[in-house]
Amino acid sequence: MAQPMLLEGHTPDDTRTRERVLQDEIQRLRSRVSQLEASLIEARGQMDIQLRGVEELRRQLSPLFHALGAVFGELDALAPHDARDAHGAPDARTAQVWENWKQRLGGLPAKAIDALLLHGEMNRSQLRIAVGCATRSVTDIVYKLNQAGLINKNGGKISLKEMR
Repeated sequence: MAQPMLLEGHTPDDTRTRERVLQDEIQRLRSRVSQLEASLIEARGQMDIQLRGVEELRRQLSPLFHALGAVFGELDALAPHDARDAHGAPDARTAQVWENWKQRLGGLPAKAIDALLLHGEMNRSQLRIAVGCATRSVTDIVYKLNQAGLINKNGGKISLKEMR
């Protein structure tokens, strides 16, 4: 095997030098891997400390969170903020307002109002399916409801405005 190396211009000293360079590189890489493993162990320790802190914070704040939830539940029972009854249906006055709008607009916009009252916020595809109409018709429906000032648009979602 020494013969081909000599024919290519390599000497045994070149080979030993190349081996030494490679051994040094391997040693350097092993050292770097050890450093990275130590850093990983330290990072895991820090993460464990943070997770314990979050759990402790959750444990301490949980009673306050549940108490505030109960307070807001009681407030909603006294005066619902969106004019809906305890079952989520619009109150009688709000239902009458929507009924008047459905009679005024008629057809597909009335069906869209019913769908939005029943399902809440929906995107155009969901509204199209709920109303049972073509894609172009949804554009017309949304335009009519928007012109009447009856809807909110939020990132591709459509919902009815609150009536008070």
